[in-house]
Amino acid sequence: MSGRGKISVIGGGMSGICAAILLARAGYKVTIYERQDRIGKKILLTGNGRCNLSNEDINSSFYQSPDNEKLKRVLDNMSISERDVFYKSLGISTCNIRGGIYPVSRQASSVIDALRFTLRELNVNIVTGAKAISIRKDLSIVFEDRNITAPADAEAVIIACGGKAGVYSEDKENGFKLLEGMGHSLNLTYPALTHLKCEEDLKAVAGVRCDAALSLKTDEGTFRETGELQLNKDSVSGIPVFQLSRYCRELSGISLEADFLCFLSDPRGAYDTRIQMYAGRQLEEFFAGWLNKKLAQYLIKRSGLRPSDIVRECDMKKLYRTLTHCSFKINGRGNYREAQLMCGGVPLSEVSDSLESLRMKRVYLLGELLDVNGACGGYNLHFALCSAFAAYKAINTKGAAADV
Repeated sequence: MSGRGKISVIGGGMSGICAAILLARAGYKVTIYERQDRIGKKILLTGNGRCNLSNEDINSSFYQSPDNEKLKRVLDNMSISERDVFYKSLGISTCNIRGGIYPVSRQASSVIDALRFTLRELNVNIVTGAKAISIRKDLSIVFEDRNITAPADAEAVIIACGGKAGVYSEDKENGFKLLEGMGHSLNLTYPALTHLKCEEDLKAVAGVRCDAALSLKTDEGTFRETGELQLNKDSVSGIPVFQLSRYCRELSGISLEADFLCFLSDPRGAYDTRIQMYAGRQLEEFFAGWLNKKLAQYLIKRSGLRPSDIVRECDMKKLYRTLTHCSFKINGRGNYREAQLMCGGVPLSEVSDSLESLRMKRVYLLGELLDVNGACGGYNLHFALCSAFAAYKAINTKGAAADV
């Protein structure tokens, strides 16, 4: 390890912290420059505070990227065994909850503590309130606060300052102006893993949670998810909506269709049988035991019927259509502060398979800065750690060659 140089890490999120730990263990002198008042803030938001670290099923199909083949190669930079050994080395024991990999503590704060204690033991220097505004060719960094300096003789610079989601200050650009100054381009960015706003008035069903099969229809195709839907006064949310929000590049012309009978293996047959059984009931009584009462009344009214109408006297085919193809016009979504993820970013075509910038040698771009986004379920934190491994392996290999 003799002769290992200095590493500057811009950004103290998951990928930056993990890269710092890996490189410090390899003998490099590492400094993290974090623009906020402390590192790891966004980690607290993951997994509803439980910190969904990864998933038992990792492959590129759970991610979106314009360059899927390169994405596969990037994911190969870290094996599942390397992931597990790394977390164990931090003192983090994990458990499997419905496929998601979580710390046994179920606390994101305990993960941050484990990371922070490890950084301290490795003597990683942490500078907060350090907003980087440019990187010179000698790899020195210019900060907004001119009293903060970074070495010009760094072995490498890692840019891991995250995307726009969950930003805590007014400046929502994070590292993108920095990257544009290096000559990088930026694919369209938008907030994701967030709620979707609807044109329809949903006050009558606000607060209702129910299972639904959802179909998001966009110009790029139809995307489907099933799970618990949450209805709010002017929006829909829940895990399946969050997943589908990743496909809402543009909002014009987008609709969301819900099937509220997805819990039935044979919905049409069960529905027809129920009509025969309860032909004399009022419509609001027809759905007792099937649907939330507020939801049932809402769907009845959307079909042009009244809850007091008698089943045998109603157009039950029209009602069935509403139950299984209830459409909502999407006219908005949560903003970056409300979102868990930013889609878009620097295209993978502008970095190597080890995530080294093709615009500036010895500079590595990690995590959410790149145009790669994962589904709910630990995929984005997995990519953050995978990014750290990619940069670590490339830098450490070059450093070992230099030692020889």
